[in-house]
Amino acid sequence: MQSEDTGAGAGAAFEGVGTLLRHALRASGQAGDFTREIRRQTLGVDASLAATRGSVGRDTATVTAERLRGELTGAVAEAMNTVTAEIGRIGARIDAKANEAARVATAIDRIGATIRMLSLNATIEAARAGEHGRGFAVVAAEVRELADQTRESARQVAVAIDFSDVRAELQALRTSTDRALDDLGQAVRATADRIEALLGGVGGELAAISASNASIGEALGAMQSSIERAETKARRALDLSLEGLEAARGGPAPDVTRHGLAHHAPGFDRLDAVRARGRLRVAIEPSFKGLSFRQRQGGPLVGLDVEYVQAFARHLGVEAEFVECPWDLCTELLEAGAGPNQAPADIVWSALPPSEAFSGVAYSRAYTYLHYVLARRAGDTRIRGLADLEGRTLGVINDPSAYATLTNAGIRWGDNLSAKGRKVATLGSLVPMTDQGRIHDALADGIVDAFAVDAPIMHWACTSPDSPWRGRIEILPGNIAPAPWFYAAAVADHPSSCRLLMAVDAFLDRFLASPERAAIERRWQGAPVSGTGSYRDEPGGLRGAAELAAAYRAATGRDPAPMAGEGARQAA
Repeated sequence: MQSEDTGAGAGAAFEGVGTLLRHALRASGQAGDFTREIRRQTLGVDASLAATRGSVGRDTATVTAERLRGELTGAVAEAMNTVTAEIGRIGARIDAKANEAARVATAIDRIGATIRMLSLNATIEAARAGEHGRGFAVVAAEVRELADQTRESARQVAVAIDFSDVRAELQALRTSTDRALDDLGQAVRATADRIEALLGGVGGELAAISASNASIGEALGAMQSSIERAETKARRALDLSLEGLEAARGGPAPDVTRHGLAHHAPGFDRLDAVRARGRLRVAIEPSFKGLSFRQRQGGPLVGLDVEYVQAFARHLGVEAEFVECPWDLCTELLEAGAGPNQAPADIVWSALPPSEAFSGVAYSRAYTYLHYVLARRAGDTRIRGLADLEGRTLGVINDPSAYATLTNAGIRWGDNLSAKGRKVATLGSLVPMTDQGRIHDALADGIVDAFAVDAPIMHWACTSPDSPWRGRIEILPGNIAPAPWFYAAAVADHPSSCRLLMAVDAFLDRFLASPERAAIERRWQGAPVSGTGSYRDEPGGLRGAAELAAAYRAATGRDPAPMAGEGARQAA
């Protein structure tokens, strides 16, 4: 009776789980629809902003204002030249007329003087003639008087046609006109400057809106991806709960391996399983430039992590089988495969900084050290360090360690206003990116002003002749973090993974001092970086080979034997 009650209770529980998962899927689907619609709207807004920025952006505003300034200044200069030329032409005509009139007046005066002289001679001759010349003397006197009047009229005409005062007024008019036109030119230039500042300010605001919109788009993309992942897992959980419900009703037990879940029979050992199948299943991000990526479509994975994995696989005598997935899902593959009938990964070897944010994993010793750097667009001298990020948009990989490092360095954003120590800068926006393939384009294309990132992820992109970003982006010198960062490999925190993790540590003990390792470091981050950090230095009581060895002893009652050929190395 108790068994029947237990079965009925288990059936009701599975049925309830199935109901809740169906509700969750429905809600998730609605959220996905809303997110897709919002993202569609942001793309439309971004297109409109791009078109508007093309008309009133800073560069366009400068060009427009320069063109307007040139046109108005040219028009004013042309008007000045025209007025000046016209005043000069009128003045020249007045001068010519005045000179001609003066010449005529002078000629008349000269004629009058001659006539007067002749009249005087006639008077003298009339006096000599006596009575006979008296009438001629009267005529001579009249002629002399007429000559005097003519000369007086000529002098009056000369005074009347003196245009010196007119010329002075014309010169004064020319001077005042030049001054007025010069003032107009200055006013035109000042207006053009104000227009440029106004349009540039509008362009700056539009750029800020566009950057915020891009940040929203990135966040929505990440949210959509998370929703889709949650839906996939919820469907798998729903299928498993339905099988559990059937089992509770007397049907066959669910096959968890068919759902891609890790299920180990007693005595299962992952290292033995790897060697038996001849392949090491490695969870890895396929779009980490410099770490694990393809230089051409369809080509093999290359990079720092890839070469470490291949060296470890050779050490085990097996082949490396890469299980490609987004970086933030790599550790999940240790517990569940990417889909139904897909086995979990044996190990994660993909730029993983040990962190308590990743649950259910155990870490190897550090296999590489690196700097956490700031990258900018090539030649962008506005950004020379962290302090220059004030009010700007910073890109970052969606990694808890990255957030902690930025906070410790004094960078603040959003609600994160309690940065430790001295405040360096408050960001305008922080853009976490889950799509690692977009990091370099986001920086080169101006979606973000700078990117805080692991140095190897930028080194190849900035320096390799095969990189499409060479010459477009660059790394600033220095390390944002107080000490070198480090990566570790990770396995499931389960006794069955103990010997595999021990094999990783044993491999690294020898490999880190080898010429092959030094060549890998030079190739993918310029030079090896020295460091001392390990997972034991991180908060959260992280676990490694020693902790798994203790769990192995508790589960099996014996010490974990090292891999054949490795001697008697213990992880205690």
